[in-house]
Amino acid sequence: MIPSAKLNTLTLERNIPITVTVELTRRCPLACLHCYLPETSGRSIPARELTTAQWEKILGQLAEAGGLYLVFTGGEPLLRPDLAELCRRAKELKFDVRIFSTGLGLTGELASEFKEAGVSAFEISFYGLPALHNSVTGRKDSFKRSLAAARLLKKSGLAVKIKAPLMKINAGQAVWLKKLAKNEGFDISFDPVITAANDGDVSALPLRLTGPQLTKVVKLLAPNLSSRIPAPSSSLPYFHPSSLPHPHPLSFDFLCGAGRNVCAVDPVGNLYPCLQLPVKLGNLTRRRFADIWRNSAWLKRWRLTGVKDLKDCFGCGDIGFCSRCPGVSLLEEGNLFAPNKSACRFAKICHSFALKGLMVKG
Repeated sequence: MIPSAKLNTLTLERNIPITVTVELTRRCPLACLHCYLPETSGRSIPARELTTAQWEKILGQLAEAGGLYLVFTGGEPLLRPDLAELCRRAKELKFDVRIFSTGLGLTGELASEFKEAGVSAFEISFYGLPALHNSVTGRKDSFKRSLAAARLLKKSGLAVKIKAPLMKINAGQAVWLKKLAKNEGFDISFDPVITAANDGDVSALPLRLTGPQLTKVVKLLAPNLSSRIPAPSSSLPYFHPSSLPHPHPLSFDFLCGAGRNVCAVDPVGNLYPCLQLPVKLGNLTRRRFADIWRNSAWLKRWRLTGVKDLKDCFGCGDIGFCSRCPGVSLLEEGNLFAPNKSACRFAKICHSFALKGLMVKG
């Protein structure tokens, strides 16, 4: 077993929160068509955010609990003037720090600060050629500014990754995005899953790829596809398409890493199993992380669940290729344990390609 797999297994077995996602804000300069945050579409008003001191206290508790990988996200985390300061503090606590951003608001000086603070990488979303990108984000200068920011970060010595959510409207530009990443020296991953919003709004779901589009995407981009739930923390199990057709067995029965070795915190300090699983476990301004993590009644029940609880999935021939996310099932089907349409369709296509020998390692 490779070291990363050993670490994943150990942290799952012992419920060590190795990976933490922190939403510093839900404010954002963009209003993307597919955004899962109701705040960006005006359906909800962003709440008052935690202070620098409050976040530093929380980061200390997360580090004490065994956290190693930290993602600062939003909204747009660059809207927080203390972002570089928080990155420095997280690095002092031995976190590997990444930032998910639009890049809007970045300056050369800030890029240098993030490099000095020890940030490992930035991940910035791109959707296609400038006109299409701008139509998705709702801002006519967004492509130009995001690309300028990505170049500044790379010039400062920071790794940059393009995150490319794929939808009906931009599926035809995936190859162009891949070329852009190669020409600029960026990494890239594609996400074919568009989800319902945190408040249950499903207006973005019609943006999902059609069946033929998804089939084409899997065939062309398999090594660069990603899941909203990373492979080490997934269900059923999930096999990254680039690893097919050689699936490996689960070490033990579990649904996903959420609430086991993954967790998330929102801008006001509410703790969740992960951002995609909107179950409030408690607030870290009122209770210590260790107390909630060890004693939450919901988490205790959740950690006893496993593949055995997926009654509707037992007879599925595609189960070994499934990226089913319980958070998506909860939002779209009202049931953590129900199949969800996007995962079923994706699994069927991946299985089909594996049988044809078309899935190769990237």
